[in-house]
Amino acid sequence: MRKNVLTLDVMLAKEIEYDIETGKYREGDRIPSERMLAEDFGVQRGTARSAIGILKDKGVIVSRERAGNFVAPRRIDFDLDAYNSRKVVIERMGISTSVRLLTFEKISVTDKMSADTGWPADTQVFRIMRLRYTAGVPMALERAHIKCELAPTLTEDDVNDKSIYASLARKFNEYVDHAESKVTAAFANGLESILLNIKESKPVMRYEGLVYDREGRLLEYFDDIILKDQIQFISYDR
Repeated sequence: MRKNVLTLDVMLAKEIEYDIETGKYREGDRIPSERMLAEDFGVQRGTARSAIGILKDKGVIVSRERAGNFVAPRRIDFDLDAYNSRKVVIERMGISTSVRLLTFEKISVTDKMSADTGWPADTQVFRIMRLRYTAGVPMALERAHIKCELAPTLTEDDVNDKSIYASLARKFNEYVDHAESKVTAAFANGLESILLNIKESKPVMRYEGLVYDREGRLLEYFDDIILKDQIQFISYDR
C-alpha cells in the first residue's frame, strides 16, 4: 500500500504555521519573504511560494500589496445557531469594531426581497447600508432592511456606529428572538470591491437571512458581504 508522503511545500507550510501558533510570529507580524524562507529552510523559492499559497488559502496569512505577507488577524466566530448583534459578537472577542453609515432611506421592498421574505410589494422598510471595520480595517458590507411598521421613527442617529438591535430594543421595545440565515460563496462586484478595498471578483461570503422578534414577526431582512479571511461561521450541537 502506498504511504502518503508530505511534499516539501506542505511541510514548510506546517513549519510556518507552527511558528505562528507558538508565538514566534504574532498577529500582524510580517512573514519572511519567499527568498528568505527558501534560504532558511534550504528549499527552492518555488517551494516557499507554494507554502505561502497554502497558508493564504487557509486564511493563516494575508498579503498586502507592495508590503508582503502578514499573520492574519484572528477570525471572528459567528454562531449560525445564535444570531446576535455583530458589534456584541466582535467586542466579546476583545476586538475593536466600528461602522460607517453609507445610506439610510425608506423604500418599498424589491421583488427579490418580497420573494425572500413574504412581505407584500408595498411594504415599507428602512434600508440601512453600513461598512463595518475591525481594528480599523473593512471586514463587511452590511445591508439591513428593517420593517418600518415595527420601528416607525427609526433615525440615522439610531444606527450610526451603534448596535441596531440595541436601538430597536431601547426605542421600540423590539427584541430579537431568532433568525433564519444562510451562507453562500460569492464574488465581489464593483461597488463591493471599492468599499471593501479588494479586487473586483474576489471570493467573498454572502450572509443573508431573516430576523424575527419575540412576537414571531419578521423584523429584518439582511444581506451582508463579508471578507472570508476575517470571519468563520460555526454551529454547535444544542
